[in-house]
Amino acid sequence: MGNFITLVSIENTKLWKRISAKVMLIIMVVLIVLGTGIYKYYIVSSKTSTTTTVSQNWKQELQKTVTAEKIQLDQTEKSTSKTAAASIGPIQKSIAENEYRINNNIKPESKSSIWTMVTGLYTSGFSSLIVLFVVIVCTASVAGEFSEGTMKMMISRPYRRYEILSAKLISTLIYGIVLLITTFVLLFLCLGIFFGFNGINAKGMIWISSKIVYAPSALKTLFIFGLDFLQTIVFIIVAFAISAISRSRSIATGFSIFLVVIGTSILTLLATLFTWGKYLPLAVTNFSGFVSTGTTIAGTSLSFALIISLAYSVLFCFLGYFIFEKRDI
Repeated sequence: MGNFITLVSIENTKLWKRISAKVMLIIMVVLIVLGTGIYKYYIVSSKTSTTTTVSQNWKQELQKTVTAEKIQLDQTEKSTSKTAAASIGPIQKSIAENEYRINNNIKPESKSSIWTMVTGLYTSGFSSLIVLFVVIVCTASVAGEFSEGTMKMMISRPYRRYEILSAKLISTLIYGIVLLITTFVLLFLCLGIFFGFNGINAKGMIWISSKIVYAPSALKTLFIFGLDFLQTIVFIIVAFAISAISRSRSIATGFSIFLVVIGTSILTLLATLFTWGKYLPLAVTNFSGFVSTGTTIAGTSLSFALIISLAYSVLFCFLGYFIFEKRDI
């Protein structure tokens, strides 16, 4: 066990010695600061208010909204359009949240909480950026050593092949966690400085398995960040398998980036249009979407997406380890 921990430490040190790993972390920091600053500038320059007026008759108004949404839901469920079916989940979520507010006398917020803004900016682009950066680091760690010819040196050391690959996997996960924590802390601090730490102790509704859970908004934000990192882990495993199989950094990096940027969108579209599409790999990996927007693919749920992704992750892990163990280096 001690030797393996030492190997993980070595791989982690090698990872951070790569200029690209440091540069991507710096890029993330700069983009977060710039992004929140630009968002603040837009709010000020366009004179857009971050507060909304809540009517004294908010219950009656919400009830009217619920009635209209139920009519819309009924029409959508009767529609034969596959694209229309994608809106069923979000409508059901909206109805459930509005009815929960009415039944439990929870008045709508007049001002967005710090947690709402953190989650909104994170899911708008920074989560995808973390996946992209981690995949690049991942392919450099495995396929990069093949391309550079240093993998033979690793194999000659007193470590088993599966230990080498596992150490690389763990070091990549650690890098992803560093990016995630950095993003969370910086978004929280920058948005708090620009807009104030309003609603830091607020509570919010979490949509889980077609039920509403009323919990601290901070917990909801952490839950969404955690689900997004599970998606990152899935992509890391796929990138590792591709790297171990191809042994070419350019092929592994190119194909992995294609999957992240374009491939998942195509697979998600297939899942939306065809019933069998939801069983494809990476088609239902947007785990946080089930909580933040609701189910957009018919016949799926958060538990379904997690189970399918786990099955494919195990398969890709097996392929990566098996080929790495058997082929000549």
